[in-house]
Amino acid sequence: MPHAAQQKSKARRGRPSLETQRALYQIKLSGWDFTWSFSLALPNNSRTDEGHYHEHMILTLKGEVLYPEGFKYPEVECQLYTDPRLTQDIVPPKGIGSMTASGTRLTAYIAVPRERVGVLIGAADRLLSLELNATPLHYRRALVMSIHLGTEPEPDWS
Repeated sequence: MPHAAQQKSKARRGRPSLETQRALYQIKLSGWDFTWSFSLALPNNSRTDEGHYHEHMILTLKGEVLYPEGFKYPEVECQLYTDPRLTQDIVPPKGIGSMTASGTRLTAYIAVPRERVGVLIGAADRLLSLELNATPLHYRRALVMSIHLGTEPEPDWS
């Protein structure tokens, strides 16, 4: 009687993929900056959704990491920028932004809808907390999955 080969399980063994792992970063905000520019679009860089003009807006939030405690990159700069292609995704996005770490600074780049920038700028003086839900840093890079901004400190920040 021949020996029947066992079917291998298709379940992945070992560590879960980075895309499924999550890390939470709690940041106490201390300042902000805003940059805006408007120009004619270059003929070789014209996008159908922007027409003949190019508008660029970045709201930069600055702060320090409170959680995880003793984090290797205590300074934070979070750049919220407008991207006209944000609502035109054909393929499902892997995240809403990305993070990089260098020196003592963690920098996040997050695309936000153009319609929300006015509200964010109006509240910028009152923003106190920022939470980033992201993949763990891998070679000093990560994908940001969600962002939460608050005008009150988190209850566990004493």
